[in-house]
Amino acid sequence: MSIRQEIQAIFAQVISDSEPAPLEEPKNLDYGDYATNIALRLAKPLKKAPKIIAQELVSKLAAQTADFTFAEINGFINIRVSDRKLFQELAKITPDYGKPGTDTERSRSVRPQKILLEYVSANPTGPLHIGHGRWAVLGDTLARVLTYCGQQVTCEFYINDAGQQIANFVNSVRAVRKNQPVPADGYHGAYIQELAKLDADPAQTMLDWQKTTLQNIRSEFDSWFSEKTLHESGAVDQALEILRQKNLLYTGENEYAGALVFRSTNFGDDKDRVLIKSSGEKTYFTADIAYHKNKLDRGFDRLINIWGADHHGYIARVRAAIEALTGRQDVLQVILGQLVNLFRGGEPVKMSKRTGEMITLQEVLEEIGVDAARYFLAAAKPDTALDLDRELAQKQSNDNPVYYVPYAHARICSILRQAVKAQHAAPPRLPPPDKLETAERTLILKMLRLPEEIEAIAQNYAIHRLCAYAQELAALFHNFYHECQVISEDIQTTTRRLQIIQAARIVLKIIFDLLGIEAPEKM
Repeated sequence: MSIRQEIQAIFAQVISDSEPAPLEEPKNLDYGDYATNIALRLAKPLKKAPKIIAQELVSKLAAQTADFTFAEINGFINIRVSDRKLFQELAKITPDYGKPGTDTERSRSVRPQKILLEYVSANPTGPLHIGHGRWAVLGDTLARVLTYCGQQVTCEFYINDAGQQIANFVNSVRAVRKNQPVPADGYHGAYIQELAKLDADPAQTMLDWQKTTLQNIRSEFDSWFSEKTLHESGAVDQALEILRQKNLLYTGENEYAGALVFRSTNFGDDKDRVLIKSSGEKTYFTADIAYHKNKLDRGFDRLINIWGADHHGYIARVRAAIEALTGRQDVLQVILGQLVNLFRGGEPVKMSKRTGEMITLQEVLEEIGVDAARYFLAAAKPDTALDLDRELAQKQSNDNPVYYVPYAHARICSILRQAVKAQHAAPPRLPPPDKLETAERTLILKMLRLPEEIEAIAQNYAIHRLCAYAQELAALFHNFYHECQVISEDIQTTTRRLQIIQAARIVLKIIFDLLGIEAPEKM
């Protein structure tokens, strides 16, 4: 049971309320480690002022435990964890800290589910760029977090290997092979010239290149799903037939004259959508309908898609199709992400020095390294534009979080090596101290918040919070390092602080594993 759960259990003993007491972290930790506005929520049913309710609760809560102290401030109840309790909790920090089945298992608001997480899904018509890298990192990191929380996650890449874009791409390569002009609607670039030199299928070769780049950024997929197979298996026509039988298709008029149209407005879309053009050509949306039906037919409980921000208008129509076909609502959750702006030394960089064209994801990985790329691409909220300074990412200074955070782990490993030499390698568990130094206390409290942080990320898909937590934890450790001498002549103090930093090393390693980056032991 986590500290948060313990506090909520104590509140449950003194109030008859079906909902757990809401707990938040005060901005000023001088007021306490946790705070709750439960008295405000109870004011109306109890017909009392929040301040009076809070004061009454504080009196009752104090009689329940010595591990926590409670104080009323302006109708809020602030809670402080005793130093003894904080130190005792360190023993729970193991490499599985917070996972289901451990004694720190979090109370989850949703049951474990079978989740299909689809991301990147770039057309195999060109190399991956840094924007694709952002989706790759977000998707892979989210999969790691959800899996850590006990969810069954399948990562899938949807291969758009059917349609006119693929035909244009293949025709472009063939034209270059024959020393003919590239078609007006074709593809250009150095990679087209390179593909033309190979005696291989251009689309498959490009897909292989994309797979290699994704492996290089440590984004592994469980499944590679071909759009072409949907058409070949008849799944697209089957989905259309279901919609037809439900009277959800009609022949368009005016600008859609002769087209087959889906009544998506019946399910909340802002307008009906064309599925088959008057020319007889199926739209991309038609295949997407069949694809999402296929996902649910495979038994997934929840679908998560990571799309670029330009797909915002696409969400309603896909949800409409899912509801029309299956009757299920809210099964699809979409994470929209903005693109990435590349800088070097504060100056925007738009062209590759190598080719004079688009900068590929592979080039960025080669320049700044995989750890730096993954960290920076995960560090900002997906729906905000991300500026990645390639010069900053290579700096070995505290300005660079990819240096500053791993350095905390390396510094801990260095201290532990020193402890081995000083014969403090395996310190015994001491009785919990009555008083901790402020730097010790704040570091321990931050580490013990890890399960809560991971749960929040799993619920809100807020991957950037992992990086923020890592930076805050690293800052607290570096402060602890400067304020508190770990190895000294005082055996008890040395032992206590070795236990603290050993726990910090474990927590940092958990975060690095979730972020998919290395945890260096030397720097």
